[in-house]
Amino acid sequence: MTIIDTLKQWADTEMRLLDQRPDLNNYSHSIILSWYFFGSCDICTQAMDLDDNEFQYFYKKLLTYIGVSNEHAERTITSWMLDKISEEEYFIINQGAHGFKDFEKKPDGVGGLKFCFSELSDKFSPKEKI
Repeated sequence: MTIIDTLKQWADTEMRLLDQRPDLNNYSHSIILSWYFFGSCDICTQAMDLDDNEFQYFYKKLLTYIGVSNEHAERTITSWMLDKISEEEYFIINQGAHGFKDFEKKPDGVGGLKFCFSELSDKFSPKEKI
C-alpha cells in the first residue's frame, strides 16, 4: 500500500467514527480537519524521513481527497511556516499524530477526530487567522 493510500484509509476510518459528516463550508470544521490530518501527515512523513515539500504534497493530496478546500490547506501551511499555531491547533495536531501512530494497532480508528469535533467545533472563526 502506498503512503497516500494509507493516509486515505486512515482518513476514511476516522471520518466513519463521526456522528455526522463535517460541514466543509463550516470554518471550524475545515480548520479541525486541516489540523487533524496535518498531524497525521506530519508523523507519517517524519517517520519516513521525507522533506517539507513531500509533506506538503501528501497533505494537500489528503485534504483534497477529504474535500477540504485548497484555501484551508494553504492557510494551514502558511500558519505552520510562520509559526502561528494556536494552542487549540497544537492540540488537534497532536490528536491527529497520536491517532495515526496508533492506526497500525487500531485499524478501526481511535476516535481522535470525533473528540476534536466534540471539544472544539465552535472555537474557530474566520477572523482569527491570516
